[in-house]
Amino acid sequence: MEGGQATAPRGSERAEAIRSRLAEILGEPPSGEVRRLSGGASRETYLYDRGGRGRLILQCEHAGKPTGEPPGQAALLQAAAAAGVPVAAVVAHGAGDPVLGVAWTLVEAVPGTSDPAEILTSASPQSLLDDIAGALAAVHRMPADPALAPPAEEPLAQLRALHDHLGEPHPVFELAFRTLGEDVAPAPTALVHGDFRIGNLMVDGDRVTGVLDWELTHLGDPAEDLGWLCVPAWRFSRPDRPAGGLGTREELLAAYARHAGSAPSMQQLRRWELAGTLRWGVICVMQAFSHLSGARRSVEHAVIGRRACEVEWDLLELLDPGSSEPSPGGTDPADPPPLPPGPHDRPTALELIDAARGALGDQVLPLLDGRPAFELRVSLRALGMVRRELELSTRHAQVRAAALADLGVDDERALAAAIRDGAFEERRGELLAALRALARAKLEAANPGYLKTYENDREET
Repeated sequence: MEGGQATAPRGSERAEAIRSRLAEILGEPPSGEVRRLSGGASRETYLYDRGGRGRLILQCEHAGKPTGEPPGQAALLQAAAAAGVPVAAVVAHGAGDPVLGVAWTLVEAVPGTSDPAEILTSASPQSLLDDIAGALAAVHRMPADPALAPPAEEPLAQLRALHDHLGEPHPVFELAFRTLGEDVAPAPTALVHGDFRIGNLMVDGDRVTGVLDWELTHLGDPAEDLGWLCVPAWRFSRPDRPAGGLGTREELLAAYARHAGSAPSMQQLRRWELAGTLRWGVICVMQAFSHLSGARRSVEHAVIGRRACEVEWDLLELLDPGSSEPSPGGTDPADPPPLPPGPHDRPTALELIDAARGALGDQVLPLLDGRPAFELRVSLRALGMVRRELELSTRHAQVRAAALADLGVDDERALAAAIRDGAFEERRGELLAALRALARAKLEAANPGYLKTYENDREET
């Protein structure tokens, strides 16, 4: 600071540049405020509040996405509106803008919320599930035009190639790949949204007001969207309601059939649910490596990488429902052994983490909102993972050693290779018990509450 004036934060400068550029595009004087919204793993999203003239949403695509170039969102939104899909009206769009980036879309804001917690606690589950099914049926009525979206041939083979390219061994993923087998013959080609789920829908009461996030749209099997809606990660603490935390799979298929005229079989739905869960796991690993490689440094992406163990648990529940084996060689999680003494003074590493989390959470977080608050919450979650990993490291090392020894392998890479080769076909029970032990240890550090969600669901049922 010099002369009593502070330099504006980069975020403020970016928001002001966007505000001025939007005023040029819209042909009006700059007014109102631009605020970056939370999230943004695949794009930057901003709210442009023009006061009495309404609110607009700007989405700026990130360059260099590892999945390739997304389809043109503006064209998709316009085609969706023509097919009866509830979407935001496109105001303007473009590409190669010096301020707005490689590709951008400006749309009118629609009423409602995309917050899963708010949606699942305030909506009538049956009414909303029916409206969601109607919106998805409208998506599948859109033209199956390669100019709108690329075809996705052999999606499992593509997912396997991406997983292998990342080079990170995940034995549970290998078991899921082996269970799914080869790609099956595709159903009649349709336009598939690719990310249709709670969190990507704007909801007002019991009504879908907007289908969001079209960057993964492709041509393929419409059952893929139904399976993705049932992926456990999108149930948001309601594992007892597989269809987006709102209802049963049977209710979803019946509602979709009412709107679309027909529906996939339960077998097709369950296959795509398993494939979608596996896909989310690979995406978690991919997000981590986008951070670790330096392609896009992001604490959000780093923390998402540690969510892969949630997916491992979900996959095990789908492959072997309701079974929860004790950890081989483990001890009581409530009484972990103390860390070995070191040369350092008090406060210990754990106590320093507690102090930092307390100060940031109690004193700094209340002063922030929007993207800065989101980033701090994610950082606090990362510190919590570090604390639990340090505290439980000795016991988790014992659990890992016992699980690998029971299977006769040296490490996770060797275990993943053996599963791929079919080495445990006659020892499936032992394999599942060991995989659960390893996944449970990871979850105890990354997100112990995830285990409680499943345990509470079993107690209620």
